[in-house]
Amino acid sequence: MSKSVIPGVFIAGAASAIFYSWYKSRHSVPLPPGPTGNLLLGNALDLASVESVWLKFAEYTDEYGPLTTVRIINQNMFLIDDPHLVSELFEKRAANYSDKVVSEMAKLIGWDKDILLLPYGPLLKRYRTMLNRALNNRVALDYIPLQQKEVQKFMKRLTETPDDFMAHVRLLASSIAIRIGYGYEVGSYDDPLVQTAEEHMAHFSECLQYWKWMVDIFPLLRLLPSWLPIAPFQRRAREANRVFTLHRDRPFEYVKQQMAAGTAEDSFTSKLLLTEDGKPVDEETEKHVRCIAATLYAAGSDTTVSIVQSFFLAMALYPEIQAKAQAEVDSFLNHSANEGSHRMLHPRDRPNLPYTSALVRELFRWHPVVTLDGHRSSHEDDLNVVSGGKAYRIPARSSLIANLWKIMHNPEVYEQPETFMPERYLSENPPPDPENYAFGFGRRICPGMHIAQQSVWISISNLLANFTVTKAKDKNGVEIIPEERYTSGIVSHPFPFQCTITPKSGMKEWIHGLVE
Repeated sequence: MSKSVIPGVFIAGAASAIFYSWYKSRHSVPLPPGPTGNLLLGNALDLASVESVWLKFAEYTDEYGPLTTVRIINQNMFLIDDPHLVSELFEKRAANYSDKVVSEMAKLIGWDKDILLLPYGPLLKRYRTMLNRALNNRVALDYIPLQQKEVQKFMKRLTETPDDFMAHVRLLASSIAIRIGYGYEVGSYDDPLVQTAEEHMAHFSECLQYWKWMVDIFPLLRLLPSWLPIAPFQRRAREANRVFTLHRDRPFEYVKQQMAAGTAEDSFTSKLLLTEDGKPVDEETEKHVRCIAATLYAAGSDTTVSIVQSFFLAMALYPEIQAKAQAEVDSFLNHSANEGSHRMLHPRDRPNLPYTSALVRELFRWHPVVTLDGHRSSHEDDLNVVSGGKAYRIPARSSLIANLWKIMHNPEVYEQPETFMPERYLSENPPPDPENYAFGFGRRICPGMHIAQQSVWISISNLLANFTVTKAKDKNGVEIIPEERYTSGIVSHPFPFQCTITPKSGMKEWIHGLVE
């Protein structure tokens, strides 16, 4: 053998040994257990045929453990229903688990550049810094008068057309979000800005639903032209993009016109379009403001809609709970020092209303607004993910799905989880506050959390103070028991149901006096 060849042989041998050692150590750590599934498709077909995918995920983790592997074609996905493991990965190891799961459908629509799905990096940090300036817990307090005013309008509508309560709730959330975001006062549900925002959120909830679309299971389908009958997802993506563009641009241009005329109301958008010394921002910053302002509607408004609609459902089904909360609210208002016998309740009153606070917490748990929270691991394998005392491997660029519904319906943590039971939070050893899970984790926590919490509290506390919810009756006077049926989108809302909403004695006049 030539002397010149010998060093090359040794180098190649050493490199091979190092690679083999790395490969062996990497694969000696197993993946978490999970269902075998189809040889070619894995569990794809099982998931494609399920309406409420979080229930199927719960079945998997019940059988295979709190960290379970599910295979979609050639991609592994990891299901988590252990809140301690969720916290460990999404918060303590946030550097490795702060990207979001981005579906093929989202990419087709163009939502992969949206702040809610943007990969963690410099641009996302800049976006979140801008959002935090307008939505942090201190600044959120400035929005309380606006939120109270919109709740007053909401209650007035309830006194006039109570059967339309589902639409009234949506108008309430839209009015708050659009006023905060753009300084635009909504007049009615038919307002074009409201209609566009509602249409966008409907697309958002349905199009991001896990495995609803075949293109998310078979990514190569994205190459199909939209005119093919077997490619309805292409047509839906094009329509969703059209609506999103309107939702993003129309209110933004309204603010720019108002600013040019000198008549703009202070808002998230108007503030960010000016530098600290009052000069217009550069073109790049304006582009960023346009994008993140559109996110404000999603950053809390759907939480308000779902929780307040669930409130009406829960009060119709559990009248004894409503009576206890009303008694607490009435007693507090009657004994409020130096403030008269009746007034609008304020978030600062929450510490004095423990049962009402527990009721709000239970609404977040009973039917979670967001049932699944998907994150994606970074570019490095994690070889030390411990579950049940065993170490498992999470490969790089893997999807991890926290089943929030399962976490908040664990019978070992929440006794009788299917029952609406505010008392559980008033015991000596209460279970975890569901609001700690409801708004996400770590670096991807919902930026509109504080606004949403304020809107929910102001709405529900004042509904308890001024209205009574009962079951509706049919033409024969028989009570109609509403069903607990919820949509299966990425954001879950109750299906339409009937109930009777009646103002308490004297409250209709008081409410009308507030608004007029």
